Amino acid sequence: MSLPVTTATPPPGEPPEPSSPASSSRESSSHEYGPPESTPAPRPRAAITATAGAAIVAAVALSWDRPGIGWLLTALAVAAAVVVSAGSGFAWSGRTAVRAGEAVAVVALIAVGAVRAAEWLFVLCMFAAGVVGCVALADRWSAGSLVAAPLRVAGSVPAALRWLLKDAIRIRVQDRGAARRTTIAGLVAVALLAVFGFLLAEADAAFAEVLSVLIPSVDGSTSVQWLGSAAAAVVVTAVAAYGLLTGTTVPEPASRLGLVRRVEWALPVGGLVALFAGFVAVQATVLFGGGEHVAKTAGLTYAEYARAGFWQLMVVTGLTVIVVGVAAQIAPRATVSDRVLLRTLLGLLSALTLVIVASALSRMAAYEQAYGFTRQRLLVTVGELWLGVLFLLILVAGIKLRGRWVPRAALAAAVGALIGLAVLNPDAFIAQQNVDRFEKHGIDVYYLSTLSADAVPALQKLPEPYRSCALAAITNELTGGSAPSSGSNRRDAWQEWNLGRATARAHLDDDALGPCSAAYGRYDLPDAD
Repeated sequence: MSLPVTTATPPPGEPPEPSSPASSSRESSSHEYGPPESTPAPRPRAAITATAGAAIVAAVALSWDRPGIGWLLTALAVAAAVVVSAGSGFAWSGRTAVRAGEAVAVVALIAVGAVRAAEWLFVLCMFAAGVVGCVALADRWSAGSLVAAPLRVAGSVPAALRWLLKDAIRIRVQDRGAARRTTIAGLVAVALLAVFGFLLAEADAAFAEVLSVLIPSVDGSTSVQWLGSAAAAVVVTAVAAYGLLTGTTVPEPASRLGLVRRVEWALPVGGLVALFAGFVAVQATVLFGGGEHVAKTAGLTYAEYARAGFWQLMVVTGLTVIVVGVAAQIAPRATVSDRVLLRTLLGLLSALTLVIVASALSRMAAYEQAYGFTRQRLLVTVGELWLGVLFLLILVAGIKLRGRWVPRAALAAAVGALIGLAVLNPDAFIAQQNVDRFEKHGIDVYYLSTLSADAVPALQKLPEPYRSCALAAITNELTGGSAPSSGSNRRDAWQEWNLGRATARAHLDDDALGPCSAAYGRYDLPDAD
C-alpha cells in the first residue's frame, strides 16, 4: 500500500542484471549517451524501398491545414516501413508485446484526426503519440527514463540517418544499373499518367472534377509542404527502424536515493497523513451537507465554494505523488517492521488522497452545473481522474513494494484517457450539455461558436436565433470564409476528409442559417432566475 519503488527485479521479459556492476555501468552509459559502436546488420534494398514508399505516401496524403484521414494513412505507411526496414534484425523478446501495444496506441492516437474535427484534441493526441513512440523506442521503465525518452530519441537522429545513407550508398555501388532503370521506369510512368490523364479529363467533365480533387494544384507552398512531409516521414522511419535494430538489452541500473532512518521519513509523512485525515473528515460533512452547509460555514454558494477549491486540491494531488515517490525511494525496508510501516503510512496517504480526488471531482461537477461545461473544465476533470487512477496503481504496486511497471502503466492510462476523450467527442458533449441547460440557466452563445464542427449536431437543437448565432462561425470555417447562409461549399480535399466535418456539413446542408442579431451574445439568459 505504498508508492512503487525501483528494485533490482526487472519487468517481465527484461534480462537479469549483469554480474559485474562496473561492466553494467559502462554498458549502460554507452547506450545512454550515444549510439552503440556496432551498427545493425543492414537490409539496404528493403530499408530504402520501404522508406521511399513512406515518404511518397506522406507527401501525397499529409495535410497541414486540417487534420484528416491523410494522417492515419501516413502513420500506417510509416509503421509498415519500420517493420520492413527492421525485418529480422529486430530482437523479439518478452518486451515485444508491450512495445507492439505502444505502437498500436500511437496509430490509434493519430487516427483521432480522421474522426474528430476538434483540432485542439488532435494536437494533444499527436503530442501523446510522440511521447509514447519515444518511450517504446527507448524501452526503459523508470519514471526518469520515460521523461528523458524524447531526448534520447532526438539524439539518435544523426546516427539513424547515417545508417540509412550507408544503405543507399551500398545499393548504388552494388547495382547502379538497376537503380538507373528503376528511375527511368518511374519517370516514364509519370509521363504516361500525365498525358493520358490530361486527355481523359478533357474528354469527360466528371472525370476532370475527380482528378481536380485527387490532384492538388502545384505551387511553391505545395512543393515545400510535399518536401517537408516526405522528409519528416524519412526521419521518423529511419529513427524508429534504427532504434529497434540497436535497442540495448542492458537493463537500467537499479538506482535509489540514499536511505534515511525510519523516523526521518515517517515523521513528515505521518504528519501529512494526519493533515489529510482531518481534511477528509471536514469534506465528509460538506459532501453530505451540500450547499446549505457551505453557505452557513463559509458564506459562499456551493458553486463559489467549488470554484475556489478545485485548483488547490488538484495541486495537492500532484504534489502528493512526488512526496510518495521520494518517501518510497529513501525509506529503509531491511526488516519486516520497516516494510510494514512503509506500506501502512504510504498506503494511508494514497487512500486519503483518493478521497481528496473525489472531493475535487465533486467540486468541479458542482461548478459545471452552475456555470456550464467548457473544454478547460472537461480537461481538468479528466486530468484529476487520471491522478486517481495513478494512486490506484500505486496502491496495487505497494502490496509487494515492487512497481517498476507503474510509470509505463501511468502512461498507458493517460493514453487511454485521451482515446476515451476522443470517443466521448468532447466538443459535441460540451455543446449538448449546454443546450440541455439552456432553458433554465441561459447560454453563452459566443463560447459555443468557438467549438469545432463536432458540435454542430447538438447546436442544431437550439431555437432561433441562438442556433444561427452559435453556428455562424463554425459554418464560416467549413465554407472557407463564404457567407454562412450560402451553404457549405468548401469541401475538404481527400487528404483532409474527417468524419466530424462531414457530419457537420450534412446537417448544415439540410437547414440553412438565418440572420444573427448582435443582441444575442455572451451569457444570454432568456429565462434567468
